[in-house]
This record gives sequence, C-alpha cells and structure tokens, in this order.
Amino acid sequence: MFAVLLGMTALVTSLAPRPTLRDGGLAQDSSPTPSPSPTPSPEAAAGATRRLEQTISADPGQPRARVRARVGDILMLTVRGDVLDGVQIEELGKLEPIEPGSPARFEMLLEEQGELRVGLVDAERLIGLVTVSPAAR
Repeated sequence: MFAVLLGMTALVTSLAPRPTLRDGGLAQDSSPTPSPSPTPSPEAAAGATRRLEQTISADPGQPRARVRARVGDILMLTVRGDVLDGVQIEELGKLEPIEPGSPARFEMLLEEQGELRVGLVDAERLIGLVTVSPAAR
C-alpha cells in the first residue's frame, strides 16, 4: 500500500506546474509579463554596441595578433594553440587556462579607451594587442 501511495505522489508531483522565482519571491504564473521596450533613437543606433568575435593563436612563431575595437563593444576573444599555459589580460584582471584542444575564452565589455595586452603567463610572451578606440558617434 505504501509503494502505491509513493508512486501516486511521484506521478502527481511530476505533472503539477512548478512555481518559478521572480523578483526574489515565488510566482505561480510562469508566463513572462510583457513590458514596453523603448524605441532606440537615431543617436543611440549610431553608437550601438557591437559584438566582435576574434580568434588569435598562442602557438610559437605566429605573428602577434592585433584586434581593433571601440568603447562599448562586446569582445568575444578565443585564444587557440598547442600550448599548456595561462592566457592573461592583465589590464582587466582576467586569466584563463589554455591547452591543446581547449582554447581560452574571454567575453568582455570594453568600457575604456586604451590598449589591452594578451599574453601567456608561463611563457612570458605577448601574443596579441587589443586596441580600444573611442566610441563611434
């Protein structure tokens, strides 16, 4: 009798709708509430955020990579190579491991103008430079 009751409880629990968390509390209705979205102004469209995807090599003998971006861009940087090391972007305090078949991946919002140095920690070698220019107007 206990096994039948346990089975029925499991069945009812799996079929019941699950409450979802919303704004720190439980909400019974899991459908999203539509909210008005602002229409971008022409000025905002001109300086819109871009997503840049770049891949650079960490292999010895490869030329140093140069990546150009603007303030406000989102940079998705992949570093590939047949090395076992750490890839560091010191100016942003970012460090990711790299090994053969497992690239280092960075995703960052570029908030300041300047130059970011991408280097290998153990090999003490600069493999790339990211030049961040002012936002487009």
